[in-house]
Amino acid sequence: LYLKHQYGVGYTLTLVKRAPNASLAADIVYRHIPSAMCVSEVGTEISFKLPLASSSSFESMFREIESCMRRSVPNSILDDEKDSIGIESYGISVTTLEEVFLRVAGCDYDASECFEQKESVHLPGSVISQASLDPAATPKKHLHSDKHFGSYKKILGVISTIVGRACGLIFATILSFINFLTVQCCSCCIISRSTFWQHCKALFIKKAICARRDRKTIVFQLLIPALLICAVFLLLGLILLKLKPHPDQQSVTFTTSNFNPLLSGGGGGGPIPFNLSLPIAKEVADYIKGGWIQSVKPIVYKFPDSERALADAIEAAGPNLGPVLLSMSEYLMSSFNESYQSRYGAIVMDDQNDDGSLGYTVLHNSSCQHAAPTFINLMNSAILRLAAYNKNMTIQTRNHPLPMTVSQHLQRHDLDAFSVAIIVSISFSFIPASFAVSIVKEREVKAKHQQLISGVSVLSYWVSTYVWDFISFLFPFSIAIILFNIFGLEQFIGSGCFFPTIIMFMEYGLAVASSTYCLSFFFCDHTMAQNVVLLVNFFSGLVLMAISFIMGLLKSTASANSFLKNFFRLSPGFCFADGLASLALLRQGMKDKSSDAFDWNVTGASICYLGSESISFFLLTLVLEFWPSYKVTLFSVKEWWKSFRHDNSSFSEPLLKSSSQADTLDVDEDRDVKTERNRVLSGSIDNAIIYLRNLRKVYPGGKRQGSKVAVDSLTFSVQEGECFGFLGTNGAGKTTTLSMLSGEESPTDGTAFIFGKSIISNPKAARKHIGFCPQFDALLEFLTVQEHLELYARIKGVPDYRMHDVVMEKLLEFDLLKHANKPSFCLSGGNKRKLSVAIAMIGDPPIVILDEPSTGMDPIAKRFMWEVISRISTRRGKTAVILTTHSMNEAQALCTRIGIMVGGRLRCIGSPQHLKTRFGNHLELEIKPIEVSYADMENLCRVIQERLFDIPSHPRSLLGDLEVCIGGNDSIRSEASVAEISLSREMIIIIGRWLGNEERVKTLVSSKPISDGVFSEQLSEQLIRDGGIPLPIFSEWWLLKEKFSAIESFVFSSFPDAIFQVCNGLSIKYQLPYGEGLSLADVFGHLEGNRNQIGIAEYSISQSTLETIFNHFAANP
Repeated sequence: LYLKHQYGVGYTLTLVKRAPNASLAADIVYRHIPSAMCVSEVGTEISFKLPLASSSSFESMFREIESCMRRSVPNSILDDEKDSIGIESYGISVTTLEEVFLRVAGCDYDASECFEQKESVHLPGSVISQASLDPAATPKKHLHSDKHFGSYKKILGVISTIVGRACGLIFATILSFINFLTVQCCSCCIISRSTFWQHCKALFIKKAICARRDRKTIVFQLLIPALLICAVFLLLGLILLKLKPHPDQQSVTFTTSNFNPLLSGGGGGGPIPFNLSLPIAKEVADYIKGGWIQSVKPIVYKFPDSERALADAIEAAGPNLGPVLLSMSEYLMSSFNESYQSRYGAIVMDDQNDDGSLGYTVLHNSSCQHAAPTFINLMNSAILRLAAYNKNMTIQTRNHPLPMTVSQHLQRHDLDAFSVAIIVSISFSFIPASFAVSIVKEREVKAKHQQLISGVSVLSYWVSTYVWDFISFLFPFSIAIILFNIFGLEQFIGSGCFFPTIIMFMEYGLAVASSTYCLSFFFCDHTMAQNVVLLVNFFSGLVLMAISFIMGLLKSTASANSFLKNFFRLSPGFCFADGLASLALLRQGMKDKSSDAFDWNVTGASICYLGSESISFFLLTLVLEFWPSYKVTLFSVKEWWKSFRHDNSSFSEPLLKSSSQADTLDVDEDRDVKTERNRVLSGSIDNAIIYLRNLRKVYPGGKRQGSKVAVDSLTFSVQEGECFGFLGTNGAGKTTTLSMLSGEESPTDGTAFIFGKSIISNPKAARKHIGFCPQFDALLEFLTVQEHLELYARIKGVPDYRMHDVVMEKLLEFDLLKHANKPSFCLSGGNKRKLSVAIAMIGDPPIVILDEPSTGMDPIAKRFMWEVISRISTRRGKTAVILTTHSMNEAQALCTRIGIMVGGRLRCIGSPQHLKTRFGNHLELEIKPIEVSYADMENLCRVIQERLFDIPSHPRSLLGDLEVCIGGNDSIRSEASVAEISLSREMIIIIGRWLGNEERVKTLVSSKPISDGVFSEQLSEQLIRDGGIPLPIFSEWWLLKEKFSAIESFVFSSFPDAIFQVCNGLSIKYQLPYGEGLSLADVFGHLEGNRNQIGIAEYSISQSTLETIFNHFAANP
């Protein structure tokens, strides 16, 4: 109470007049309280601020107001005169602590804000470059980079700058072309300068700014495709081939040192299985170089009948050599895993011939291309050394392949081009992932819905997105074509192949963009959408192409491949990859001897499918955009069919259920709600710009859970200049109602009309009048504050020559001037809400829907926002505001009418004062007593001190305890010793008896501390802890209890039905019944008449708050 009296603005008196032009109400207030100040007058309500010091005049003022409410007017008086003196109801509330805070903190705030705005520099027309260089607009994670990646970030920054400037140049050219086309069309009277072009221009600017500042988009669309293509060129050696053509193969010298080479020092070789059973074999083995001899002993092998052919071959080798060859072969096969080094050949010698010549047989490993000639040369060299008795002699054998033919060169280049086609299809699968990110993110944060409700048509949104994505696709497409030219890939850019390649690339960009739009409807998280779209395009582009390619090579699956290709080609990624692969292998004759690049089996099918998919997928996107309304319609039919089957009703009865539903509502519907319903359904709403008729929303449930009724037969209207507030708990249906009005949700039943346009049959015409602020900030993270306002100003049709003035007006109006160049992700929560409300109100829409606009704001910013909303709605009188909030103070400050929703139903409706008068059945009284004076406390201490040392009257034991406690009888008599007296439990009981109220001290001497709001609990704890209480503290507590007891006796004697609420030691609160023979005049009269006698320092009286009424309805659904 002290803070309220010291810094408060006083009482708020609200009068509800019977007619808006009633003048008597203000005359009564000013006559009794000249210092009263009128703070608002909207419709039939007028509010005044009354100083706290003027409470002595309240009784007479309230008496006169109540007499006006009871006054009966003769029938001869005209209705206008009757209304001019009529007051329907009134109420009063007191300053809140929030207003005290604003009063204390507001001075410095206002001064600083004014100074900042005066010193603010003029905003430039374009803030794109400033926002990107503003340190405050850079997130901390960008400011603190790892030193190990410093060079990488510098390179990436340079690339981003170059690409950004190129994007800006191309975008400026395209925008100029669009403006030129629009002007020419207008001048030739072909088309009018419609909002379609204006919206496309606004969305193009939005896309350009976001693409320029989004490094992830640059990486996905430009860097990854270019780097992957360059990487494959490096891996395939195409760069070296471009500088120096591929040479023919070099000659090869046959030597065993190429087998099992050593890590260092040269040499090599390995084991050489050798049959040493003949004497000549041992002599030759001594001259063998390039390996070591592995002796093999012959064994006898018996052939089974199944291997007679092999036995015949062995017999043909001769009776001596044949069995030995068989033994060596058996040895090599049986000891295959016993040697840790590879064996590439084995030798079996025959006996020396009669002419002195030697015969031998070489068994070689056929997996080694040069094994046979190498081991033949090995044996010939050994025989030469034996014959010449010279171990240094050798025979050198070389193999020089023939030069490569033209066909072989082409085949090699075609295989390299095929590898390039695979990498291009992989790298280009990243591009649609970047398309999906921006689309899903806008829908995720509800920025897309914000643009649609601001006036953007579905067609202009998707057309502008489609065109922009295709333009952005031209960058990686151009990079790929340039690289093809640099490295001379004639398979793609050669004669007869260039145009198919260009057409296929461009159609792929259109088709993959439109197919990505269709996929985007299945995602609510942009990260998930990015990953899934990337995997889908990778699988359809590479995996399906590889499967189809392999199946086409096999004769057994070729016909199945031809059939499956008709389904594979439904994926743009497969068409693109298959077309590139077909071009790469065109010269190899693998496509049924097709000679033309445009043939159906080469690129013709891919081009036709991509062209048709570009159109069909885009049309499917537009169909999916309207699918939610069809889905609701199907659900309604399903519900109708279930109702017909279970209830055995006629076909017409379920269809008429919505129209007659008002008759089947609960009988406990509030009379104000019923009156509002009847007024709307009867058509008595001439001035209403919004009205709802039995609006209903039902969410279907699963097998275990029934359907959820979110909004149940909501019916009310909103007038021009009215601020209608929705109050309700979480899940009451507030946001669902606003979503249906804004077009985000479709109603299950009923309808609503905005300026006479139905939200069901004509949603675009209905929502073009709406400015919408969603519950969560629908902001684009890469746009600055000013760019947001410019975007929505263009969408709402603000011409370019007024753009700067309109945007500047909102920046100043919402105190966002100093944040104009900051991207939205750098703003605080409160400033984001300011920007969201500013977006809703830009262009001065006649209807503004605000879903919890002040969430996350501090009290000063919140009041600032309230002032702006109030000025736009009630003071200008041209804008209707529908507001949802959890703040009762916000509803009280802004709303001219309030509806409280519980469980999807409207439980009450009316002005704040009407709800307080009707449902607020009590007053809240807070009284602060006069403080205990030092003189009174000193007198009581002296009385207690004298009584304590009245020796004849008290037992010796008590006196002894006292003397021990204070140090003797002599010191008791001095005044300084009063503070040293500590009262024990027994002393406090006796003192309470002396002072005439022994029951009062029992709260102190109780073994368990008892809280009574007057520090009894703290003193009891001190008594238990220290064993005593100082006499001055006890005296102050006693006097304070006396004052509170006097106030309590006065309140209960004056207001028998009063209810004690709380006492905090400084003030005491009561709840008084109101409306049952007790008026505000009676209460103020009693308090003012007995104020001095009872010892009341300060008091305040207020009606029930909206929070109390809201809690009552929420607790009783």
